[in-house]
Amino acid sequence: MNKKIGKRIGITCIAALTATVVSTAPAAAHTNIVISDNTGKMTFIDDGDVFEVCDTNADGAAVLGRLYYKAIGGDWYVSREEEDGGDAGCDKFGNDINGVGDYQMKLYWLGTGYPGLKVAESRVFNE
Repeated sequence: MNKKIGKRIGITCIAALTATVVSTAPAAAHTNIVISDNTGKMTFIDDGDVFEVCDTNADGAAVLGRLYYKAIGGDWYVSREEEDGGDAGCDKFGNDINGVGDYQMKLYWLGTGYPGLKVAESRVFNE
């Protein structure tokens, strides 16, 4: 009788632990992600792993889009970045998104007197 109860408790604990780990994992991309404010926007285009940075405000200041990466057990660092402003169209860069670490996009406004004011950030994601 005690073995059956112990086994049930063990299975219940494993199920609870698995549910906790799955619920805290970063969301998989598998879709486009857009972050924006009134100064610009940054878009992750899942088909091709392309990032697009767009200055959407004719205020004379550029925007800077940064892609951050964190390896498993590591620290966050800037993987790629692109600035857009003062020209027609948006700037783009490619970066292979894999399921081995976490990624996050952040958008900064580069206005006069601001070396980089963060205006938007995405959720943490991977594939």
